[in-house]
Amino acid sequence: MFLSLPLFAGVMMQGFYWDVPAGGTWWDTMKSKAYELRYMVGNGTKYGINRIWFPPASKAQGGGYSMGYDPHDYYDLGQYYQDGTTETRFGSASELRSAISTFRSYGIDCMADIVINHRSGGASEYNPYTGGNTWTDFRNVASGKMKWQYWAFHPNASCSYDEGSFAGFPDICHKNATVTNDIKTWLLWMKNVANAGFRSWRWDYVKGFSPTVVKNLNAWTSPTFSVGEYWDANTSTLDWWANAANSSVFDFALYYTLRDICNNSSGGGYLPNVFDYSKSFAAKNPFRAVTFVGNHDTDEIYRDKMMAYAFILTYQGYPCIWWKDYYNYGLATGGGAGTGWGNGIKQLVWCREKLGGGAPQIEILKSNDGDFIIYGSRGYSTSSPGYIVIINDNPTQWKGAWVQTGNSYLKGKTLKAYAWSSTVSGQNYQPANKYCDANGWVEVWAAPRGYAVYSVDGRKRR
Repeated sequence: MFLSLPLFAGVMMQGFYWDVPAGGTWWDTMKSKAYELRYMVGNGTKYGINRIWFPPASKAQGGGYSMGYDPHDYYDLGQYYQDGTTETRFGSASELRSAISTFRSYGIDCMADIVINHRSGGASEYNPYTGGNTWTDFRNVASGKMKWQYWAFHPNASCSYDEGSFAGFPDICHKNATVTNDIKTWLLWMKNVANAGFRSWRWDYVKGFSPTVVKNLNAWTSPTFSVGEYWDANTSTLDWWANAANSSVFDFALYYTLRDICNNSSGGGYLPNVFDYSKSFAAKNPFRAVTFVGNHDTDEIYRDKMMAYAFILTYQGYPCIWWKDYYNYGLATGGGAGTGWGNGIKQLVWCREKLGGGAPQIEILKSNDGDFIIYGSRGYSTSSPGYIVIINDNPTQWKGAWVQTGNSYLKGKTLKAYAWSSTVSGQNYQPANKYCDANGWVEVWAAPRGYAVYSVDGRKRR
């Protein structure tokens, strides 16, 4: 039975990793990949990402060496000399605008990383609320804006309780009206193409402040999309935050579930856990889940990561692929899993976007075997007929089964494996075609430590 839920269409990319090259070249590097990322399979067909997440763009206390998570002057995007540099680690304000403009010209939405739990780089001043000196005097910022002092931070007259401090930085008090208005004004300034041109927000460290802050700022600034970094594997907690903030949230629960499956090279992981509401937020609330298998903070899947990508790119939720996986680790075309048109992230994105219509609605076909799972996506038309996916974590054996799909676009058709992979030597080859009868019965197979995505034979890849 299909899950009839509204799902967010498309594929997102995190456009950076920790310690990208310094020297002010990163905005240009991102810009140079815009066309390729929108048209992953080539020939001008828009089967690629529809959103890219930028690192924090504002000048940070660490200057040209900072990754931006120690924000100093929010309005300095690389146009003022302070903190030892004019450009940020990533480049100048004009280079940032050019990169955003290029992505947007290809229909890719640009998402800013918003760091508003804490602030850094203030001068020392006497703080009457602590009885000593704190680094909370921001009247020195070159932009002359958001010139906060001790009254803008915990503790103060408005904030006696801090939901979560971070690394000893002065912690912003969102109950202060000046602070709230300043942040709202800054976000609207960031949306303006004359300044940057961002359209969506990634909220950093949202455990540090009330979800109402995100809810209100979203309402006031109308982003095209919003996602929070609530680092927690409890799906009920993620659901609470997403609903309270009126925002999507990163699916750390599924990330850890996939980590434990992929890293267990003996096949001891339990694959059906990916469908468990307590172990996968995408299973519990797909409309709010942003799924991922690695990011700048955590890169713990060190074996068979393509199995994890096969799942998030063919399952419900909004998948986020990672720059370092795609480019540095070579997973665009499979990396260590092999190369060729059937392998890698590119081909899985094509399967999701072309065959699955960009927003797959899922039917679970087999989930009672710990070694493999089979599920399918609903078809939308003869050109986007949906697919059947099998993922196999057995270390040595091919796995398969007869299953019955309710997808009418697959019935009475010969099915072909359009994507597949295996890290087991000699096993990374395309599975044979299979016939799906008029009642929806078909037998599908995947290689050990691999996957296969089947759909109607004859669909053009380009």
